[in-house]
Amino acid sequence: MALSCVAMGDTTLTLDDAAKAVAGNTGYNTEGGKFTVALTLDVDALRTLLEAGQTKSWGTNIINYVANGTDTGVTLNGGSTTASKITSSGLYARWGTDTAWNPTNGDDIRWDGGTDLATLDWDSIDYAGLVYSFDKSSGTTVAFTLINDEGTAIVDSYVNASTLTSSSAGAAALTFDSSVLSSYYFNELKGEADMKALAGLAAKAAPLPEPTTATLSLLALAGLAARRRRK
Repeated sequence: MALSCVAMGDTTLTLDDAAKAVAGNTGYNTEGGKFTVALTLDVDALRTLLEAGQTKSWGTNIINYVANGTDTGVTLNGGSTTASKITSSGLYARWGTDTAWNPTNGDDIRWDGGTDLATLDWDSIDYAGLVYSFDKSSGTTVAFTLINDEGTAIVDSYVNASTLTSSSAGAAALTFDSSVLSSYYFNELKGEADMKALAGLAAKAAPLPEPTTATLSLLALAGLAARRRRK
């Protein structure tokens, strides 16, 4: 599988560097309290969740990580009418049941950089990517991009929340919303330049293919043959 790459100084960053690449919104466990995951997002699905006039779905988690038993990640929130139609929307920080988390006496953490995603020209958006990085000591960081049909990023945010963390976080469940087409997991943190680059790469990456029935059958036969050889 050939994936795009971006040169960063003397190094070349690619999605192939991921420790695992998973098709669809299949979840999995992290390997510890420090990781980065890049997501290819379905623009049409995001539009349904965020565009003005759509039915609100506040609290939907694009990505959810269980930090020391508490849900955290990237969730939806915003404003709506009495008929539950969206008037404003954004990607917010989650902590437990709080779907618009903020530090004490601070503003809500917005992973979109404060952009009102409800009012965007969604007809012109072709690509969407998000990178989520968590460290139990240094906090949570998110890079998010929406790219239009001319290849220009109309949203290109990078937000660090150093207080959104848990010193006891470790290996735990990482789950995704159905708007996630593919995920690329790294057992390390990435800096701002790399996270922004990964968001762009993930946005434009073709969705990973799901294993076909034929492929699964071949894997099963290979496993059976291996067991017979061991007998």
